Order: sequence, then structure tokens, then C-alpha cells
Amino acid sequence: MFDSVILRRSENDRPISAGQIAEVLLFYRRVHLFIDYETLIGLIRQIGTKHVLNLLNRAEVTAVYCEEILATQTTLVGITPCHDYGIITMVGHQDEGTFRSPLERLRYRLGRLGIIEKTEVVRFSKAFLKLAPVRKFSGGHFHTDSITDAARNDLLNEEYIKQAIRASVAITPGGYIIGEDFEFEIIKTELGIFVFTNINFESINYRRSQTVPPLEPLTLARLLGNILSARADLTLASFYGGDFITSDITSSIIQVKYAELLRRTELNLDSRQEFKQIILPDSPCLAEVIDSKERSFDEFLILLDHHAPKFKYWVNGVNPDEGLIRSYITECSSTGWLQKLRGKILRYSFTTGMGLLNPIAGVVSGLVNEFIIDKLFTGWRPNHFVEHRLSHFIKGYHDKT
Repeated sequence: MFDSVILRRSENDRPISAGQIAEVLLFYRRVHLFIDYETLIGLIRQIGTKHVLNLLNRAEVTAVYCEEILATQTTLVGITPCHDYGIITMVGHQDEGTFRSPLERLRYRLGRLGIIEKTEVVRFSKAFLKLAPVRKFSGGHFHTDSITDAARNDLLNEEYIKQAIRASVAITPGGYIIGEDFEFEIIKTELGIFVFTNINFESINYRRSQTVPPLEPLTLARLLGNILSARADLTLASFYGGDFITSDITSSIIQVKYAELLRRTELNLDSRQEFKQIILPDSPCLAEVIDSKERSFDEFLILLDHHAPKFKYWVNGVNPDEGLIRSYITECSSTGWLQKLRGKILRYSFTTGMGLLNPIAGVVSGLVNEFIIDKLFTGWRPNHFVEHRLSHFIKGYHDKT
């Protein structure tokens, strides 16, 4: 389990955060970052240029940088919106002229933001692109076919598109479960793509406007853009292999077409969530602790490098058929009467699957803590790290709230 993972976007479709990277570093043997400009700026703001470079220099971390933006363009033909897919790349500025390379473009954009000293911009840009080489959606690196052309062909599969749009609307904040009267007709022409649908955007956007803070309106172009993002994610997942973490919306679309592709990712994600719920109940997650700045990324790296290696080695060797929680309890409960009691714990806690209630989680956690904290076992066990290092790391934050 937890051999390698690719990060492109966070589950809520925001850029990758330092906290999210920390969580996967704790479990996975290899981490590959697909960094876009938004993610790069976010990481610089969170941990600074020095620590961004230190992160990319780690042996278990690889990265690429993509400056291209996938886009859905909308124009009016008469009064009817017409859509098409495209890729946006910054090529220059009216006052600066044309930028000849990714390095020149990155230097300009970072310098313009003003979050890095001017003397640091040149040095950082060069070092960053050396560690995270540029890769393009528009080139043939990931696939011989154009991602935009492949997404246009996806739109011609009527049944897939209707199910994909259903899934996308259902999981979008403010969305709803679309009924059997759903209409979604696509007409592809030389001018572009025309769509006719009965999706109730008015009700969706009213609910989105009532959130705190209010969310921007959902548009048909954005729904079509989710299809393009899903095609890009499919291409990247096929190219890199391993677990692939991206937004919940595009994941739901991919599941419509290729559920098996994300099955292992979901199993590992579920295992991580169950691990926190049962073994570390009532605690914030590691990403929350770091993204809230209650713990620094430097502090996490000390935890990771000095105290977590044995735990990571153990996690990587867990049998996927057994699962993380089952293996954890088995490892921490050795022989005799405790082994028999372990079986009762497992039967009680796992018959409900993902529907575990808090009381059950509390019972399991209480039993595990009772046996483990009392040091009934000899030799290294995964609980030595979880109880005495990880728990203290995140609960130090929890106790302050």
C-alpha cells in the first residue's frame, strides 16, 4: 500500500497546499507534484522559496511545472452561447514584449507579484525550473493526441456526458441530484459546441450566493470545463501510474467512465481517513495543523525525517487485502488472550465498513490506547510513532483551540 501518489489539485479544487503535501509524505514512499502557477504561488506564500526548493530536493519527491491553463471559451452566435476548449499560455506583455522561454515568463510573473525580493526572483526561478521541468498539455509528452481534442470527442458520447454532468452537478456546492427528466443535448458544429439543457442554474446559484463566503456562480462553461479537466486527469493518471489525487468533482466524472482507475486511490484515501477516525479521534488532521500555521512545515519535516521512517516502512508493507486499520491492530496486539480479544475488536468495528459511528470509533480507539499506552508489547510497533510522536504533534494544536 501507499507506494506512490500524484498530486494535481486538492479535493475542493483548490491549489495543492503544504498541509496536503505533508499528509501524503507521511504515508507514501514516492510523491510526484504536478505544479501549476497557482500552486507554486500558494506554496511560496505558505513556506517560502527556500523551503519550496528544499521540498523538491527531497529524494522521495519529484515534480513538474505546467504554465498552461485549460480553458472553456464561450462566444455568442446571435444570442446563443457557443463553447469550445482551448489552452491559455502567457506569451508576453504589452510593456515588456514577448517572453521567449518559461524562465523569462516565470521571472516576470514572480517579480510582478512582489512576494519575493527582486534579487531572489532570478535565482529561485532558475533553481525551481531545474527541479520541476516544464511539461505541457499541448505537447505530445503525455499523449500523442491533443487533450482538448480528446475532450471534444468525450462530448460526443451522449450517455457518458449525461452521467458525468449528473455527477458533477450533484457534488458541486449548491448543486442537486438531477431527476429523470434531465435534458442535456450537445450539437457540435464548425463554430463550436452548442448545449441545450434544463439544469436549474438559477436555484444552484442562489444557494451558492448564500454560502459564507459566497461562491461564484456556476455556469454551463464551467460544467463543460470539468469534462476537460477530467480528460486531463485521466491522461496524467495513465502516464504516471500510482494513486492520483485531484478535485472531488473531476474524480466523480472519472468514476463514471473508468471507476477502476481510481479504485486504489479511493482505498488508500479511505484507509487514511479511517486511521484518523479510529486511531486518532477528536484530533485535527495533519494538513489542517500545517495549513493553519499552528505547526510549521519545518517542524513537520523534523517529525518525518527523525521519527517517521520506521512507520513509513511499515505502512508501505501493509497488505492491501488486510487494510491499514486491521494491520495496525494486528501489529500492535501480539499473542495470547490479547490476540483473541483483537478478533472481537475487528468483528465489532469492521462489520459496519465505512459507516462507523463515533461511539464505535471511540470504543476501538479506547481499547487500542488502553493496550498500547500500557506498553504491553515489546519491540518497535507502529503505535510507538502514532501515540508518542504523531498524536503529540497534532494534538498540541488541538489543545490550543
